[in-house]
Amino acid sequence: MTDWETRARTAEARVEELAAERARLWDEVHQLRAERREDEHFRDLARYMESTASWRLTRPLREVKRVYIGLRRFVDK
Repeated sequence: MTDWETRARTAEARVEELAAERARLWDEVHQLRAERREDEHFRDLARYMESTASWRLTRPLREVKRVYIGLRRFVDK
């Protein structure tokens, strides 16, 4: 085998490695984008839920519950 053939085969192998790495990174980018969209969806859902009348009306009850649980933990120690 001549020197140029060896270099060509080495270069082709490197191109294949780089193509595989590029494909892996492309998949990773798509996964991250999907996770960000999902995160944003749930943030929007939480903002919507917290803006509803029922959420605002039940706030005092949630506060009482939070204080009650905190006191129970303190007393149980």
